[in-house]
Amino acid sequence: MFTNQKKMKKKVNRRNFIKKTGVAGLGLSLIPSILKSIGTDSRDLSLSDRKIRIGFVGIGARGIVLLQALLKFDFVEIPAICDIRGDRVDRAERTIVEAGRAKPNKYSRGDTDFERLCQKEDLDLVINATPWQWHTPICVSAMNNGKHTATEVPAALTTEHGWQLVEASEKNKKHCIMLENYCYFQNVMLVTNIVSNGLLGDIVHLEGRSQENWINENWHIFNSNGTLGWVGNYLSNFNGSFYSTHGIGPIATWAGINRGDQFEYLVSVSSKSVSVNNAAAKSFGKEHPLAKKEYKQGDANTTLIRSVNGKSFSLYYGGTSPQPWSPEYKAQGTKGTCIGEMFDADNVNWRSKNIYLEGEGGRWKKLSDYRAGYNHPLWQKMGEEANINRVEDWSGTYDYLMFYQLLKALQTNSEPAMDVYDAACWSSILELSSKSVAEKGKPIDFPDFTKNKWKERKPGFFMNV
Repeated sequence: MFTNQKKMKKKVNRRNFIKKTGVAGLGLSLIPSILKSIGTDSRDLSLSDRKIRIGFVGIGARGIVLLQALLKFDFVEIPAICDIRGDRVDRAERTIVEAGRAKPNKYSRGDTDFERLCQKEDLDLVINATPWQWHTPICVSAMNNGKHTATEVPAALTTEHGWQLVEASEKNKKHCIMLENYCYFQNVMLVTNIVSNGLLGDIVHLEGRSQENWINENWHIFNSNGTLGWVGNYLSNFNGSFYSTHGIGPIATWAGINRGDQFEYLVSVSSKSVSVNNAAAKSFGKEHPLAKKEYKQGDANTTLIRSVNGKSFSLYYGGTSPQPWSPEYKAQGTKGTCIGEMFDADNVNWRSKNIYLEGEGGRWKKLSDYRAGYNHPLWQKMGEEANINRVEDWSGTYDYLMFYQLLKALQTNSEPAMDVYDAACWSSILELSSKSVAEKGKPIDFPDFTKNKWKERKPGFFMNV
């Protein structure tokens, strides 16, 4: 699906970045009034005149990919890196130096050395790619020390953690972004544009299916020495919509959640848990303690959500069962419906024809046929460049686009496409759905992390280019 241009080393410099985003033509003096007119906060504009300084916390398998992606932007500096393992810090240092940047300061004194990084370093943004339990503490520390922050998913494990993020962001006037790159799939953004242009009419129902293959990949479920990995510990203690942000992110965006609408309540049910025990038996033997252990998380979970304005949502999780990875979504409106696998507009495996619009013949059509007229402006402008600059990882193109939009927001002092309210709201589904499952599908209300601001906030930041 990607263009074969691996050897091309095209980078984006600050001048070209400003030119591409249209800031130069507007004139920096006009930006505060323009931002005020669209309801964003006007803060320090100095980022538009210098390089963006980014610190990294957590440089494992995912963290090193994010680091490599950000090094594609030559207006980015990485002055500080942090991990509990010194070998990872050393590897990251080599990566940074090989990219032509100065040696970073290194932090690896223990679990909480990120606090020293946040206190000492002069940074604009802290990236967080640690295990889940550290996401909220690191983000809060960054914001309390005057830094914007962006974290891998989920941003919070509990609603209390979500409130900590919101309060730190509002108190310090710093952004807290969850790096939900599924929102940047080309097909997802194509539907974003289709919805924004009203082709589907009034959206009434949405579906998101987060199908993973964690068992085959042993995604931190078991350690090689026969102990539980950090994901395995969560599978032992949670039972709900376990990995919900990939499923909810795109459809919450299409529905205008936190921007004109709000999740009201959910109900959730899970199947029995079988696959983790089977996988442990295959890896370590039927008599091994991990093969006999009780895991709370069911092999499948279905969570239903209703919004204040009457939209319904269906979320499916099936990460421990053997099945191919396939992110599938649905947007149903009063004038049409989009449904199917949203990963690749040219290779839709689940459903070859996946859009129907009222008055166009009464038959399903290919969503990719609408790309010419409704390809998202971000993909139109940056898609080729993102393919050229992607790192060697399936998500590389989407990471590049996600960071492009985030860095642009920082440089132009505008609101990012995703914010702290999205991070807290989307992440809260894990705890809320677990409560519903435990109470036999009892409806559980969502907290309003926006404190009623959703009624006045306008959708559309994902359309920013």
